[in-house]
Amino acid sequence: MIKNRWLLVFFLVWWGTLAFAQEETTVSKDTSIVRDVDKVPQFPGGTRGWIRFVQNNMDITDVVMAMDSTAYVQYGLKQTAYLEFTVCEDGEICDIDILNKNKISPEFAREVFRIMKKSPKWQPAMLGDKPVRTRFRQPIVAVLNDQ
Repeated sequence: MIKNRWLLVFFLVWWGTLAFAQEETTVSKDTSIVRDVDKVPQFPGGTRGWIRFVQNNMDITDVVMAMDSTAYVQYGLKQTAYLEFTVCEDGEICDIDILNKNKISPEFAREVFRIMKKSPKWQPAMLGDKPVRTRFRQPIVAVLNDQ
């Protein structure tokens, strides 16, 4: 009887410790956006790195193939996607929005999303000496021609 009681006490203490440990490891992520930052986020390599990344990764073949006379009149041969996205504290890109989606072809919009999802981590925005989440705007331009 005493042995069973100690076993029960041990089990309850162990279970309580396990529950406490699980509770401690659950960390809520700060999803707040800081608008006024000391240093804006930056793509690795700066503007030149960004241009090189877009040039090396953009495949506009499907966009060009979808351009017929109607699409040409509606969207033109030069399309600019104005993006807004979140750069997290660790530099990850998420919450990508195209602000002018109705002014670019659906094929170009898909390609822009594909590129942004492929983006390496950015240098995050800084507030003081602390990295913070912020929204960032960036255009991507494509000049479509017969390739």
